[in-house]
Amino acid sequence: MNMTTQSIEVRKLPAALGAEVRGVDLREDLSDETFAQILRAWYDNLVILLRDQDLSEDQQWQFGSRFGPLAGGHIPELEGSREGIAYVSNVRKDGKLIGILPDGEMQFHSDQSYREQPSQGSMLHAITIPRVGGNTLFLNCYAAYETLPQDVKDRLKGLRALHVYDYNLNPTQRARTIAPDAPTQLQPVVRLHPVTGRRALYVSRLITAYIEGMPQQESDDLLGMLFDHMEQPRFTYEHVWKTGDVLMWDNRCTLHARTDFDPSETRLLRRITLKGEPAIAG
Repeated sequence: MNMTTQSIEVRKLPAALGAEVRGVDLREDLSDETFAQILRAWYDNLVILLRDQDLSEDQQWQFGSRFGPLAGGHIPELEGSREGIAYVSNVRKDGKLIGILPDGEMQFHSDQSYREQPSQGSMLHAITIPRVGGNTLFLNCYAAYETLPQDVKDRLKGLRALHVYDYNLNPTQRARTIAPDAPTQLQPVVRLHPVTGRRALYVSRLITAYIEGMPQQESDDLLGMLFDHMEQPRFTYEHVWKTGDVLMWDNRCTLHARTDFDPSETRLLRRITLKGEPAIAG
């Protein structure tokens, strides 16, 4: 197999996280050297953007698999033809949705944090996008943790919180109750990244329900304070999609959310989810 070494440029985005990687055609079989540069850009910047790509399902799968094994989703009938591939779409065929998360505004979350081994990263490839809206917001959880007062950091040591994804009731906003069959998992409130060694807040408004062993009001107050702190604009990047964009983020140190859009317009993106490892308490 001929491997292609491409000369790439990494340009930081004017935001709290993210970088555009230029000079890469993901349809090519990238050399180990080129892939190592992309991987380093991902670890350094938390989110990477590659524009003007035109990938088949197989090509996206091949590129995503360079980062590690891929993970299936929680709705098998909406998965693609290979494990780890899914479509984020409001398109219907024969009256049925062909993808997950069809429309609406979606609160901040980290993919699959309700699993024992949450996803390490996710990738979206934009195929069709609405004229306005449907943007994706990203949040730098390293920076959110590092800017907390020391007394709050001390308070968070050793705490765990319950993560719940009740996607049958509402996948875009927190449910008021927890369904008995909803996937749940206790996770550390502060997570240590296994590669960078940095600490990040690992709670989210959409999925984190309460802090283990803490009275409900105290838990609500602490989580509310953390959510408000994390979601400040100074920690975020809002991505306005263009057709052909490939965007990849690290679920271990970022959260993401979605803005609303006109449901009469088509939004179709292909998603890859990477398997992860149990979260390490920070």
